[in-house]
Amino acid sequence: MSRTFRYIQNDDVLKSFNEFKDTILAQRPVVIARHGDYSLFLIRVSDGELELSIENTAKKSRVESRNYVISDTTEALVSRGVRHAVQKMAELSDEDINRKRLQIWKWYVMDWQKANADRTQEFMDKELSWDDDAADGRNEILDMESFLHGEYLNLGNTIGLIERYLKDDKHKEMFKSFAINDIMEMTSEDTKDKSIAEAERLNRLGGPKKHTYQFMVSVEATDKEHARQALLNYLAGDDRIKVQK
Repeated sequence: MSRTFRYIQNDDVLKSFNEFKDTILAQRPVVIARHGDYSLFLIRVSDGELELSIENTAKKSRVESRNYVISDTTEALVSRGVRHAVQKMAELSDEDINRKRLQIWKWYVMDWQKANADRTQEFMDKELSWDDDAADGRNEILDMESFLHGEYLNLGNTIGLIERYLKDDKHKEMFKSFAINDIMEMTSEDTKDKSIAEAERLNRLGGPKKHTYQFMVSVEATDKEHARQALLNYLAGDDRIKVQK
């Protein structure tokens, strides 16, 4: 799932409007937050009225908006409206992501069914039944969730699948761009979780914590290769020091 990027906090929106309504906001709307393809804009309707507008920037379309007359509102009301708008953007973005992700997964299922036409009924029978004692044996046929998750995260496989199933260049590029961004985000989360787990494991084991330090070094030499060799000769024998070759 994509993340929300905040540029103006909820409680500061009304203050920002009053501060910038005659300068920046008189020239253009200001982005309060972004989430995926959606942006929340602060718009100056008039000297005494502001508008909060959710727009799909990829499709260049307005989703919904709400106006506030400054004399009839409070900071708390505007703040609450901003919070609800950001939540709405997150919901819309997650719906878009899930819809595109599910479409790609459907293509993977179609691929599997083509390659395993003689086992389709067996697979369906397994998926439409449940046995707590036999749950571990489901992999004999196909653990659909594990299969899709593993195959989908293989960027090369997924891009190749999109190439095979989509003929329209516009939608093909859209799905490729989506898959790259989605897979990169999903794998970065996996990598971060693994790094945190590894750090916690090392911390439990105890022992001295090692850090990597980088220094700027100047070397006099006739050319780059001679300079590199001079450093290697000087640092030879100490395996704590790494020189980029």
